[in-house]
Amino acid sequence: MKKEARERALKIFLKAKGKVTNKQIADGVGVNPLTVGRWKRKENWERKLKELAKAPAKEAPPVVRKKAARDKALQIFIDLGGNVTNKALSDKTGVTPATISKWKQQDNWDAKLVPAKAEVQPVPEPAMEPKEQEPKLALLISPEQIIAINKRIETILQRDHLTASEIAELAAAKRDMLDAVEIYVHIVGAAEEAGV
Repeated sequence: MKKEARERALKIFLKAKGKVTNKQIADGVGVNPLTVGRWKRKENWERKLKELAKAPAKEAPPVVRKKAARDKALQIFIDLGGNVTNKALSDKTGVTPATISKWKQQDNWDAKLVPAKAEVQPVPEPAMEPKEQEPKLALLISPEQIIAINKRIETILQRDHLTASEIAELAAAKRDMLDAVEIYVHIVGAAEEAGV
């Protein structure tokens, strides 16, 4: 019992940085003020206080500004087309993966991806007259579609780590790009030959 009281008394003394009376300490731990004085001398509390003052202060963990972290996480999520784990977002923003998950649900992040995904969608084929079918094919594969495919590839390549499915998606996007360029070059060449 006395050992516990002595340890609590020392903590009170150190926490108050020595600016506390023996009576105040004694009242806090339930002993006689003379006993506190004896503990102070015997264990040299003043030296312990000086050592504590000399010890380097522990660095406080960085304060995470939730709004800034939330905005940053959402922006990364959108930039990567939603293909990022909660853990990866957590590492980049300093909040827990559970917090990221909660934000995704509360703010409906998946709905915010729709405009970005719509940009990659191919343009629907326009109605064509049979005799003008070849020149109108140029509308199907346009430089804008090639640019959209290229943006999709760039988004995938910006990720720190790629999963097997992401690598397959990257390969498919590159194939789409090559096919689109080949078709576009063919159509432009045919149009030039026809004088269109």
